[in-house]
Amino acid sequence: MRKIIFISCFVFLCLTACEPYFSGLDIKDDHQPDISTVMGDINQYPSLISGAYNNWWHHMLAPNDGDTWILATNSDAFTAGAGNWDLQTYYYRKNYEKPMIPNTDKNAGFPRTLWYNHYSKISTVRNMLAMIEENQLIYKEDNKDQTYKILANCYFLMGAFYTEMSLLFDKCFLVTEGSDLQKITSDDIKSASDAKSLALEYLDKCIEICNEQSFTNFGGLLPSDIVGNNVKLRQFANFMAARAIAYHPRTKEQYNSVDWSEVKKYISEGLTEDVKAKLPQQGWDEWSYAAASWPGGNQWGRVGMRVINMMANPGDPGAIWPLPTDFGQGQTLPEANSPDFRLGTDFTYYPSVNTPTGGLSYDGYTKYSSYVLNRFSETGQQSGEGELYFFTKAESDLLYAEAALQTKEISKAVQLVNLTRVTRGKLNDINENSTKDKILEAIYYERFVECGYAYTATPFYDRRRTPIDKFQLTTRSFRQLPIPILELSFYDIDSYTFGGEQDKYDQYNF
Repeated sequence: MRKIIFISCFVFLCLTACEPYFSGLDIKDDHQPDISTVMGDINQYPSLISGAYNNWWHHMLAPNDGDTWILATNSDAFTAGAGNWDLQTYYYRKNYEKPMIPNTDKNAGFPRTLWYNHYSKISTVRNMLAMIEENQLIYKEDNKDQTYKILANCYFLMGAFYTEMSLLFDKCFLVTEGSDLQKITSDDIKSASDAKSLALEYLDKCIEICNEQSFTNFGGLLPSDIVGNNVKLRQFANFMAARAIAYHPRTKEQYNSVDWSEVKKYISEGLTEDVKAKLPQQGWDEWSYAAASWPGGNQWGRVGMRVINMMANPGDPGAIWPLPTDFGQGQTLPEANSPDFRLGTDFTYYPSVNTPTGGLSYDGYTKYSSYVLNRFSETGQQSGEGELYFFTKAESDLLYAEAALQTKEISKAVQLVNLTRVTRGKLNDINENSTKDKILEAIYYERFVECGYAYTATPFYDRRRTPIDKFQLTTRSFRQLPIPILELSFYDIDSYTFGGEQDKYDQYNF
């Protein structure tokens, strides 16, 4: 049975591997079964759903062609020792003009791979929903109609996929179970705001089913049984919906357009545990940026000095950011001092410009950092054992804190921000008498420490949207991604891009 399922999935992926993406998805091929044949047996859907969850996990964490790793250097969470995938290109330094994303090269992997990986997953789940609707398919367990379990997971996945598309890209195709794939045109390209609305529609459908039905979910969909029943699936859907709304702003100016009451409605019933895998666990190991940055290995990334500067005492000589241009070869920084306990637990002072393996160097002002990641990175050791994080409960709590603060629930915001600030950081500077600005600054501080090294797009979303100028995305940084040139060229749409001069924002030249 496992072999049959694998072959079915493989054939289906072949059917959806055409370029451009939507051309020929439903064209009959006498040498391959058509989509109706592949998707006709609803009893195979739990396996297809499991595959969609698994692909989502890997696509969001893996380097592939830079993908979400580039977002981490663009937002100063990491500095890169290697130049692969242009990781160093988008890291901020003095007197450097960040370039635009080169969206004229059809062979460029970024952001092409991100785009097509998401649509490969969307197509799989969309086709399941379409087949259920068109053929009135019914999924049964113990001779009882359990189709709602299929629908709840499909709606969650579509909502999660379109959440990320709406946050990453300025525009995208909105392909649903009601779309005629043979008639996709450039008119089907919609704004990121429209993609956000579609994501929320799907997530609301998932939440509705989870409210109406009590069920044990299919096994093995995600590690740690994180969507193991209707309650857990609903919590994850609420978290996704809150992210879609709160993280949508591309600039400080757009921050005020967020409906924080709506965010609070969702996130008040968000995650109650971390989304992570305890490795070894077959099928869930991944070379995330955190794992690749394990202190004892090749250190593909080190902690961006911007984060250390934020945590350290003001003016600390061991926490200079940005480094001056005369910070030359072989030069190092002393150990920084901070009232935050986590500087000594989550991060490790490692002043040498060379990595333990000698494979990479952090020499000079353009990329030097004296700190490596000690938390989130343990699966990078040779054994591969440890906890591999995707999302953290802290991210959910801190988003709730932000929504509470913006809706005048000061005591709730203080309680939530102090879950990590006091318990892990040993900081006791925020209370109900603190100003709103101080509480908001503390929330973002916590987010950069607690949430920036699991899914590495998170600090990118936070930097571009924050109303706090000193935390903002730096000058000339791209704030969203364009539709890849490969897709644009098929529809005779002129290439465009982001970053560089058009995203200058001189006020963020630090």
